[in-house]
Amino acid sequence: MKLELRNVFCGYGHLPVLKDVNFAVESGEICCLLGPNGVGKTTLFKTILKLIKKQQGEILIDGENIERWSPGKMARHMAYVSQFHVPPFPYKVRDVVLLGRINSISYFGQPTARDYQIAEEAMIDMGIDHLHDKSYTDISGGERQLVMLARALAQEPGFLVLDEPTASLDYGNMVRVMSKICDLRDKGIGIIMTTHTPDHAFMCQAKVVLLQRDEPLLFGFSTDIITEKNLKQAYGIAVKLVEFSDHRGRFMRMCSPIID
Repeated sequence: MKLELRNVFCGYGHLPVLKDVNFAVESGEICCLLGPNGVGKTTLFKTILKLIKKQQGEILIDGENIERWSPGKMARHMAYVSQFHVPPFPYKVRDVVLLGRINSISYFGQPTARDYQIAEEAMIDMGIDHLHDKSYTDISGGERQLVMLARALAQEPGFLVLDEPTASLDYGNMVRVMSKICDLRDKGIGIIMTTHTPDHAFMCQAKVVLLQRDEPLLFGFSTDIITEKNLKQAYGIAVKLVEFSDHRGRFMRMCSPIID
């Protein structure tokens, strides 16, 4: 499956926030959206998800324009995980994950054995099956984010759209969530995620869309786009890229800000 943006302009009313956006992401790839606050990352997300109407251009999945797709058809191809989610009631974890099947259940229908099986498999994939009888409101922030990923996975989408999936998580939970995101990529799911941490793109060996104020966006592989020059231009700070080999001998990079 391939998600492609061609000459997309997006914004609110007649005021464009982003102009001439062009990039593509395929199944089994991760694309990180980077850029300073207020540059248009959330606006681009909402446009891709059809939460706001694009002003110009085309958004295609496998060559088909999604402009006239119904919400149900969108849900069969894309699942969205927001940055924060606090439920109004203390649902059990398994019931929260089962909500990912709602698009496959008729209006007056009930979840089938197959729906429960898919939800259970999603929890196993996220390593949270031991939590299925726990109240969602009683688990940790990192566990909640994995529950949200499992719920999205239960939709059986081709693409996951993740809005800052590690926001407010401690270091350990951040690493755990990023590891599960990489696992989903390895299962063939395409992932688009926003992040304020350029190192996440290196961790995932991701493609990168770098949004900048008053400059064209940059798109390509993380090793090509995340450079000291580009980070300085985008964020207005000096950064040193550190190169090293990980425990498997793979070449890796990490960003180290220069603080005077």
